[in-house]
Amino acid sequence: MQQFQITLKNEKIKLYNLLSWLIIIINLTLFLYLAIFSTVKNVSNSSIASLVVFSICLLFKLYFRKTKYAFGFNPFFYILMLAWINIEFYLIAAITLVLSLLSSYSLRKLTILFLKDGISFPSFPHKKITWNKLNNAILKDGLLTIDFKNNKLIQQFIDEKDSPVNEKEFNEFCKQLLTQ
Repeated sequence: MQQFQITLKNEKIKLYNLLSWLIIIINLTLFLYLAIFSTVKNVSNSSIASLVVFSICLLFKLYFRKTKYAFGFNPFFYILMLAWINIEFYLIAAITLVLSLLSSYSLRKLTILFLKDGISFPSFPHKKITWNKLNNAILKDGLLTIDFKNNKLIQQFIDEKDSPVNEKEFNEFCKQLLTQ
């Protein structure tokens, strides 16, 4: 059974990384504030410990950034959540959890799967598009175009490093399934 897996370019990934760092810096600023100005000894000590653990994690990230052991933002968000839970700020921990999930979801690889029974599209919620809803699906010069019968059009550049696809084979596959 022939199928094609195409990875789309996530052109907003730099913005998502910047937002994740901004969220982390805001949390660290709050911990620094609590470490300095808190009158409750437990909150102050926990904030200092959280800052130390976070600094160690940041050093690991910098050390491993160009290796196969590189990691994303999830460890930072988990440290922040555990630190907020430790000082009993449960609402901020819950907000950090939601922001962590959003960060993970926005930084994922966008992979479209073209099968004989339809197209699996990486949206939220996940879409399954049948071939009878389409006028055309074509790949030309790294640009994927999906044309729907209801005049909706999806055009997206593909990541040719992650998904090298033979354009001729792909276009013949789509044409064959569209004519059935």
